[in-house]
Amino acid sequence: MNDVPTATAAPPASNASSGIPSGTGPMSSPRLAEFNEEVGKLKVTGGGANSEKLGAMWGIGLTIVGFVISVLSWWSALDATNEPDIVRSTIPGVIGVGLAIVGIAMWVRNSLTRYLRYWIVRLVYEQREQTDAIVQALKEK
Repeated sequence: MNDVPTATAAPPASNASSGIPSGTGPMSSPRLAEFNEEVGKLKVTGGGANSEKLGAMWGIGLTIVGFVISVLSWWSALDATNEPDIVRSTIPGVIGVGLAIVGIAMWVRNSLTRYLRYWIVRLVYEQREQTDAIVQALKEK
């Protein structure tokens, strides 16, 4: 997830039955070059200041810490003999489970951010390409 994938689709051949000229299929050469240029401008490199990468690492850390706290609390409650000690050991366990859930949510959110950002930009450019093809077809008629 450190590098943004680039589109490598080649322009399709002319489709005589549909009346769409060659090079106007999804992500043709001029539009593909413009798309790659815009993706490059997003500055989503895998550098150290990458907030998604840092957030994903924090999520993993919180998950691990939460599970460790939960296991230690469970172990402590297992050895307890009276009810107040069991309750005192259960409270940190519940907090640990909560931390683990928050960590998992942070990891999922930050892991998907870059991927979804790339695809929304690609979707916009493909829709522009389709609009240009429709306008060209209407002008020809």
